[in-house]
Amino acid sequence: MSWKTFHEIPIHIQYLIHAPRILLLFTASDLKTVMIPVTIFTVLSVPHTNVHSVLAASFWTWLHLLQFCVSNQSLYPEEDKFNKPWRPLPSNLIDLSTTRQLRWLLLPVCIGLSIHHQITSAGVLLSLAFMAHNELGLGSHWLLRNACNAWGYAMFNAGAASIANSGEFKAMKDGRLLYSSVYNGLIIFTTIYAQDFRDLEGDKLVGRCTLPIAVPEASRWAIMLSIWGWTLGLITTCHVTRSWMSLIFGAVGFAVGLRFYCFRTAIDDSRSYSLYNLWLVWAQLVHLPCMDSF
Repeated sequence: MSWKTFHEIPIHIQYLIHAPRILLLFTASDLKTVMIPVTIFTVLSVPHTNVHSVLAASFWTWLHLLQFCVSNQSLYPEEDKFNKPWRPLPSNLIDLSTTRQLRWLLLPVCIGLSIHHQITSAGVLLSLAFMAHNELGLGSHWLLRNACNAWGYAMFNAGAASIANSGEFKAMKDGRLLYSSVYNGLIIFTTIYAQDFRDLEGDKLVGRCTLPIAVPEASRWAIMLSIWGWTLGLITTCHVTRSWMSLIFGAVGFAVGLRFYCFRTAIDDSRSYSLYNLWLVWAQLVHLPCMDSF
C-alpha cells in the first residue's frame, strides 16, 4: 500500500491501524518511572502471588498510566513539540480532539476495571489524582505537583498490590507494609521533582512553576541532600543487614545526588533522571518485609 493510498483511508480506520503504536507512545517515557517500580513493588510485597495476578496488576497499572498520559499530553501539546516530538500529538499520529475524547473514555474504563478487581477506591482515588494534577492545574505548582505525584504513586502501589493479592490489600493489617507505603509516599513527595530538571524549557513554555524554575540553585542542593538523606536514613532505620546491599545502595544514592548538582545540561539531567529511577526503585523496596531475607 502506497503512502498516498494510506492517507485516502478514513481517519478513524487509520487510528485503528496505528492504535497499538499510538497507545504505547503515550506511555513510553513513563514506563520506567511507573510500570517497572510498581510491578517490582507488587511482586515483592505480595510474594505468594501468581503470574496471572501479576499480569492483571500490570495491565491495571498500564491502563491507568495511559489515562494520566493522555490527559496530560492533551492539555499541554505545545510542550511536547519542544521536549518530546515523537509523542502521538506532536508527530500527528492523532489529533487533539480525538485525544480528548480518548481521555474521557478511559476514565469509566479504568473505574470499571477497578470495580471488576474489587479495588474501586484505589481506582477512583487514582483518577481523582490525575484530574487534580492535570485538569485542575495542581501540577503547575511544585508543592501541589509533588503532593499529587505522591498521592498517585501510593494509589498505583495499593491498587496493583491489591490485584496481585486477589483483591484484598493487607497493607493496613500489616504494620511493616503500612510503613512501607508511608515511606514510599514521602520519598516521592520529597524527591520526585528530579524529573523536572530535564524539562525546564518545556515547563517554562507552558507556565509551570516547578522547583528547578522557582529556585534553580537551591533545588540542585535540595535534590542532592534529599537523595543523600533518604539513602542514609533508609540504610539506618530499615536495618539493611547485608553490608554489600548497604554499600551498593549508598554508593548509588551518593552518585545520583552528586550528579544532579554537578552536571546541569538537559542531556545530563535526562541521564541523571534515569539513574534516579534506579535509585528510586531500590529506595521503595529496601524497607519491604521480604527484603529481610536478602
